[in-house]
Amino acid sequence: MNPAAVIDTHMHGHAGITGAFLLRGEQTALVETGPKSSIDKVLEALRANDVERLDWIIVTHIHLDHAGSAGTLAARYPEATVAVHEVGAPHLVDPSKLWSSATRIYGDRMQELWAGIDPLPKDRIHVVRDGEVIDLGDRKLLAVETLGHAGHHHAYLEESSGVMFTGDALGIRLPNIGIARPATPPPEFNLEMALASIARIKDLGPEALWLTHFGPADRPGSPTTVEQVCEEAAEALLKWASWVKDGRTQARDPRDVVELVVERVREDLEGRVSDQDVERLESTTSYSMNTSGYMRYFDKLEAASSS
Repeated sequence: MNPAAVIDTHMHGHAGITGAFLLRGEQTALVETGPKSSIDKVLEALRANDVERLDWIIVTHIHLDHAGSAGTLAARYPEATVAVHEVGAPHLVDPSKLWSSATRIYGDRMQELWAGIDPLPKDRIHVVRDGEVIDLGDRKLLAVETLGHAGHHHAYLEESSGVMFTGDALGIRLPNIGIARPATPPPEFNLEMALASIARIKDLGPEALWLTHFGPADRPGSPTTVEQVCEEAAEALLKWASWVKDGRTQARDPRDVVELVVERVREDLEGRVSDQDVERLESTTSYSMNTSGYMRYFDKLEAASSS
């Protein structure tokens, strides 16, 4: 049995950036939804796969590139139950705070990038907790709380195949690039938690890792072992942390810190990644957003140590 079919959401018009995963069995589940701005591509792929009914819509967390079209899909598939972390569930019922928070990052591009988010009726939501198993009949998905990227994040282990759908817990790894890039958005990014989540994934020993950004990690150009992928994700988190720390000692203006980080990343990737591939990575999580997440994290640490 194939673990899942990869659906390319073509987020923001880019192929191979953000995926959703279709699991077929006694019940049918979609893991991740993509943003509402990509809903037509997702619906087209579901029709191409002859999906007439979805039993489950499962989101690893509530960020707009992962859960933005959950409400829209739930209206299209009225039998579906939406599974989400308990911290994220209220924000799918009333997405106003979620939308407002994202607006602080994306500003006047919100509608262009995300096209809104439809609220979900509370009775369509199933709150998921760490260690819970979502039973699809002949397939089972184990929820693994993996915080750090966000405070409402699960990875899901499909037990029969050993495939783990990691959401953003391992950051970004795009096909044919094979470079780990952190995903560290404000306001919730926590470095220690993110590293602990990577260690937990590694210790669980899945057979394969499928990232929302994008797809199976053992594609050509990427490491073929779970251990390598996890180690490189952790190394990337620590490397970016050191670059942001250095930038904070050299500059007061956050924009200057971003520029210093850009320089360090370019030096690190020189000769390994094309300019076109750097642009693809930037379309998933920007220098500015990643740096802002680290800056807020370090600010919190300093405030805590001085209190």
